[in-house]
Amino acid sequence: MQHGGAGDDDGGCDARPGFMTDGIVAGTRIATAGGWRDVDALCPGDLVLTFDDGLVPIVAVQRHRAAAGPGAWPAAHWPLRVPEGALGNRRPLLLMPDQRLVVDSDLAEALIGDAFPLIPARALAGWRGIAPALPDPGIATAVPMFADEQVIYAASDVLMHCPPAAGPADPIAARPPRYIALSPETAAQVVACLAAEEVGAALAAAPRRDQAAFGRDANRP
Repeated sequence: MQHGGAGDDDGGCDARPGFMTDGIVAGTRIATAGGWRDVDALCPGDLVLTFDDGLVPIVAVQRHRAAAGPGAWPAAHWPLRVPEGALGNRRPLLLMPDQRLVVDSDLAEALIGDAFPLIPARALAGWRGIAPALPDPGIATAVPMFADEQVIYAASDVLMHCPPAAGPADPIAARPPRYIALSPETAAQVVACLAAEEVGAALAAAPRRDQAAFGRDANRP
């Protein structure tokens, strides 16, 4: 279930009848003008550090809490647990499967012509130890929204996409997108190529390490 409707923009949490697949999980640390703060503590007017525009004020925050227990949450839509350091995060991180991220990659630029595409988190499963995880009961999310779509800094160096807030005479659908959002299939292909590239680099480095170790052993008396 995607976030939809007006949600709750005044600091409360609306309970979803089922489960969520997007949004930033409560407790995730976000870079702001006042330092790192939990996403669920952010309010309209707070200045957040963005990837393209520096400090930008939040227009609205949608907050949701899942009503479904872990047993009623389909495994195909479980959050993903990100090990420390896998995406530049300083501590383990939980991502909703359809939360879009920017993964900076020269390989992505070669494949699709953009080094900063938006990739759904579910496409990262299996890469660098990232794996689905059974959601905690009552898991909550927050969605900071800005006058225009933005990419913000989370958990140190993780780049997360945030949607724009629609004004009364400014429908979101009429705005040209700022970022290229990859389909799940294309995103999976890009991540598979990234994983293969890392494996290739590790294999290429192995003979050099073995040769260096052999040299050290040969010089021992």
